[in-house]
Amino acid sequence: MLLAGALAGSVLTAVPGTASAATDTAAAAVVPSGPGMELSAASFTQMAVDDVSRRVWIAGDRVYPDGSRDGEVVGVLYGGAGPAVASAHMAAPLSGVAVEPDGSKVYAGQSDHIAQYSHSNGSLYPLDPIAAPADHCGRELVHTGGRLFFTSRPAASPADCADGLGSVSVATTTEGGAARDVMYSSTEIHLEAGPGGLLVTAPERWSATDDPDLGIYRVTDGADGDLLEFLGERRFAEDGTGTGMDFRDADFSADGSVLAVADGVRGTVLLSSQDARFLDNHYAPLPQGVAPTAVAFSPDGKWFAQGGAASGEAADLTLAFADPSVDRQPLRISFESEAAGQRVVPRGMEFSGDGEQLFVVTSDEEGTKFWLHTIQTRQALAQTRIVDVTHGPAVAGAPFTVTGRLDLDGLAPTQPPRITVQRLNGPEFTDLPSVPVAEDGTFVLEDVLPDQAGNVQYILGYAGDEVHYLSEHWLVVDTVEAPDPAAHADR
Repeated sequence: MLLAGALAGSVLTAVPGTASAATDTAAAAVVPSGPGMELSAASFTQMAVDDVSRRVWIAGDRVYPDGSRDGEVVGVLYGGAGPAVASAHMAAPLSGVAVEPDGSKVYAGQSDHIAQYSHSNGSLYPLDPIAAPADHCGRELVHTGGRLFFTSRPAASPADCADGLGSVSVATTTEGGAARDVMYSSTEIHLEAGPGGLLVTAPERWSATDDPDLGIYRVTDGADGDLLEFLGERRFAEDGTGTGMDFRDADFSADGSVLAVADGVRGTVLLSSQDARFLDNHYAPLPQGVAPTAVAFSPDGKWFAQGGAASGEAADLTLAFADPSVDRQPLRISFESEAAGQRVVPRGMEFSGDGEQLFVVTSDEEGTKFWLHTIQTRQALAQTRIVDVTHGPAVAGAPFTVTGRLDLDGLAPTQPPRITVQRLNGPEFTDLPSVPVAEDGTFVLEDVLPDQAGNVQYILGYAGDEVHYLSEHWLVVDTVEAPDPAAHADR
């Protein structure tokens, strides 16, 4: 049975069209977010989505009323088995989190090692720590190409993190892959993983005129002694002058061909993952004045999200189709309340593997409170309605006709639409043949009513397509007995 749910939080304004409408003329409305789930952490460093166990893992530090502090990894369930929230506590500061692709292990960064836990149905069990160089500036962890990569940067204090030498390392594997340092950096460095063993290294700029080079690599089996295959590098100030890259976040498209970078100066920058060349950006940008903080592609290849820090009611988040040729205004969401936060934090967005949910971490203006939001990506689909439904005489056992119209917002459908039909007659449930929709959106259903008079219900449904959400309409009909021919003959 086709049952359409309401689009929670979606109040987009759109110009109604027909089933064959062409151009989306919807206004760029901003939707206020609903309340988020307040997190216990007083800091945020990184998040990871476990598609197997259906959890969002978030790493940060927790502060208690007496001022004491510890590190905490929290796994929020979004479907699956186990308790709604799983957590593990360890020494502060804690930074970085990564998950094995099969969901069996969770990794978290400590200042002198990498903590690892086995995970089963929401329970975490500590395993032997992974050796790692000292870190006092905040680790980042990513799992790609079958290996766990992490950053390390020793410093006398967090204030000294701009000095010294840091490294990117890879952990040993149970299959015999050896631990090693794979590169060094004189500045703090960020990591991002992608499909097919892709890995990005993005150094922090140490001054406004510094121009750090972003590197793109692919993880190999290391048979030739090199674990990373170099694909390309990019300096954002190509001529060596002007402002260099001000890195906030990065993410690969589902097929690995495009790398999106959230740059604090330029907004979203698109690069080819094959050689790091600049690509044209056809996505609608964040509103003017909104500082970019995060980007994310959905693994199913359908969605692209940009997050930022806005003031007032400006949109902190845009959710658009990953295919920029789809001419539709993105869904725009504002986080602006004490129950939702005020901005998307850097690196604070990830999609579920099926692309049906976008997970967003927001913070207050001071960056001391954090919330997790789960946004259903269907909210960004164009709305549909089954309207103008009327019917002819409803006589038991006689032919019966229903007419109506499928009203689609904005875009033309990606395939010829049809209306599904289900009939309920008491306990009897019948699937009827689907009905085609004409170019003007109208449709005609022809049926024969059950022999017995009574209540008959029809469920008219539209299953949606790549750009339109599903819809349904319930039609309740009270049928009457057919006139008795014998009564006419007696007159």
